[in-house]
This record gives sequence, C-alpha cells and structure tokens, in this order.
Amino acid sequence: MNVITNIFLELAYMVWDIYWGLALGFILSSLIRAFVSTESISSKLGKNSVTSVALSTLFGAISSSCSYAAASMARTLMIKGSTWSNAVSFMVASTNLVFEIFIVIVSLLGWAFFGGEVIGGLFFIIISAILISWFFPAKVQDEAKEHIAASEHKNSDDPHAHHHMESSCCHHDMKMDSENEHGHTHSSDFLAKLKTASGHYYMDVTMVGKDILIGLVVAAILMVLVPDAFWKGLFLTGNSALPHFLILSWNAIIGILIAIFAFVCSVGNIVMAAVLWQGGISFGGVIAFILSDLVTIPMLMVFRNYYGNRTMWYLLIILVVSIFFTSLFLDYSFEALHWIPKAHSGGMQMTNVHFKWNYQTWLNLFFIPVSLIYFYWGRKTMK
Repeated sequence: MNVITNIFLELAYMVWDIYWGLALGFILSSLIRAFVSTESISSKLGKNSVTSVALSTLFGAISSSCSYAAASMARTLMIKGSTWSNAVSFMVASTNLVFEIFIVIVSLLGWAFFGGEVIGGLFFIIISAILISWFFPAKVQDEAKEHIAASEHKNSDDPHAHHHMESSCCHHDMKMDSENEHGHTHSSDFLAKLKTASGHYYMDVTMVGKDILIGLVVAAILMVLVPDAFWKGLFLTGNSALPHFLILSWNAIIGILIAIFAFVCSVGNIVMAAVLWQGGISFGGVIAFILSDLVTIPMLMVFRNYYGNRTMWYLLIILVVSIFFTSLFLDYSFEALHWIPKAHSGGMQMTNVHFKWNYQTWLNLFFIPVSLIYFYWGRKTMK
C-alpha cells in the first residue's frame, strides 16, 4: 500500500511541476496555428531543396505536437505532392520543435536540453533529408504512392489521426461560418481566430492528453520501483574500462530502444526522458530517446497502414540511423563547448518537498482556471 501511495504522490507532484508550462505551451501553439497562415507553405513542398526543407520545418513547428496527427498531416502533404524528405522534415519538426515541448523540457531538464532539442532536431531533419534523398529507392516510393492511392478511400485505423482529420473539417466549417456571419474573411477577424485557436487547443489536448498521462504514470512507477543501481548498470555510468565512443553509442541505442517499446509519444516522453537522465543516461541518449517518438511501435503500425510494409522498414532504418548520429553529434559538440550539465539532476527526482509557495504556485493558480475555460470554449467551438 505504501508503494501505491508513493506512486500516486509522485504522479501528483509531477502534474503540479509541469502543469503551467504544459498549459502555456499548448495555448501558444494553438494561437500560432490560428494566427499564422500555412496554406502558402504547403504548396511549395513538391521538390527537394534547402528552401523546401526549411518551409517543411516551419510548417511542422507551427503544427500540432501529436505524433499521430503529424503522421496524418505528412500523409496529406504526400497526397498533395510533397516529397518524402519534406514530409519527414514536417513530422520531425511537428513532434520536436513546438512550444509545448520546449517549455516542458526547460521545466524538467533545463536550458542545456532545450538547446540540445533545438540543435538536435534541426540536425536530425538535415540528416534524415539527406539519407532519404540518397537511400530511399524510387521503387519503394512508387509502392508507397500506390498504397496511398489504394487506401485513400478507406478510413484510417488510427483514432488520433481520424480525430485530427475530423477536426480539420470542423476548422474549415468554422471558417466558413465566420465569413458568413461577419461578412469578411476569417483571417481579418481577431475574435474568430481566437475562437479557432481554442478549437485547436481542445483538439491537441484531447489527442495527446492520454499520451502525456501515460508518460507521467510510467515515470512515477519507474521512480518509485526501479533502483538507481539498475539505471547506472544499464547506461554503463562511471564505466572507465570501455572506450568513451562505445559508451555514448550504447546510450544512444538504449535510448532509442526504450522509446520504441515504451509506446509513449509527444510531450509524454519528456517526463520519461527526465527519469532516464536522472538514472545516468548520456546527454545524447536523452535527446535520442526524445527524438524517437516517431519510431515507437504504434507509429510504425501507422506507417505500415499508410504506406505499406517496405516503406515502413525503410523509414524505420533511416530515422533510427539519423537519430543515432544526431545523438553522437550532440554528445561530442556539447561536450567540446562545455554545455553538458555535470550533474544528473532535474525536477523529476524523488523528494519530500514538492509543493512550495513560489512563482510556480502563482503560475498554476493562473493557468489552471484559464486552461480549463479555454478547453471548454474550444470544446464548444468544435461541436
């Protein structure tokens, strides 16, 4: 009973620690999506170039942070003529370069990991775009297009993606209603855009809320039940007998494998990443774990459903290789710049004192009611 109590207490502490940052991130993301036009961007992704990859990255960064929704949108971009490099760049940016993830990373891991996520995410995009252009066979790409064409009339088996597409239709309907009611374009009406933003907020929270909760529960269980000695042994912490390169490579691989089998995606894996960092994984291993939300088993099933088996395996290999090299790049570059935190510490370690009357308390007292009101406004908007 004491163990169960500790798990629930840690869960409550973690929710309190990250709530304001998570609410702020989702609110900012919804406002950007509503107030920044992306139609002109999506029409320029039909060729491989530095500009198109940059536009794909920007388009993804102002999109949803849900991995499933990102995969659904990437498929839509493919249908509309996007190249594979641009579609993958969009997915990586959409799941790793968005406001809510940045804020939670700073809250739980610190500014060094914020820098690692930004630089690592961009490096990941560049490497994956290059590998796709060099090693993604045209025959496999043609098979994927045929698979898309054959399944385009079917409903997606993924409820997250289905919900996303339904919400996109609702967004279009809201836009038309606004035009009819006010007699001018939706883009010129601040209140109409704010209403649309609340709809995006509702959609994002309902899509990724379960993933975040799963991540919090798993993290709480791991913190209470798994001893530090296990993590240190797994990550070879303090091992001086093996070459440094081998240890860093091992940590990157372990980070990717844990992500694949943890089934946690999006913002939820930031909580798990904090636990892994506390356990002794390398700096690059943390970023490798975070970036691997696109290669979890559920995501691979989505890829298979969208594009077929062969394409799924090629995407898996290219993405894993890109994540591995990104991890090593960050370890060596940040170590050379002395940017890696010396102590494996963060907000997720178990402690007896969590609730304090400080700035975090004031922010939670503000964002809890604001986020709930915003959520229910968005819920009403989407009906």
